[in-house]
Amino acid sequence: MKQEKGTFYVTTLIIPKQESTSNSVSTHPSQSCFMSSIDLHTQYSYQVMVPEAFAIVVAPTDNSRGYGIFRVSEPNGMSLLKECQEKGSQFHSHEETVDGGPIYERCTHVYKNSNLRFEIFDLR
Repeated sequence: MKQEKGTFYVTTLIIPKQESTSNSVSTHPSQSCFMSSIDLHTQYSYQVMVPEAFAIVVAPTDNSRGYGIFRVSEPNGMSLLKECQEKGSQFHSHEETVDGGPIYERCTHVYKNSNLRFEIFDLR
């Protein structure tokens, strides 16, 4: 990521490691576009290091939207995930945030520009 004149440009896409077979994957490709508990914990770890980080969730069978751009809400979602004892290795539910707000939010300030170059690190 780089910043130029107050705008951040994404320069790297990281595809996290995941377990899969020829017709399944350990996340949720056959469901709607949302952040699972595993997605939330993965994003939390990136956001702790780089607060501007956001997640791109792909849901190929979601006809309403094939992908979403999200981030863990601050401060409540970040605080809740910091205290979570389950961590990110298994699917699990989370308590509500202190103010009852969402754990994560859609990034309405992120725009796609296909003219920009970036690196892809595929850890699968």
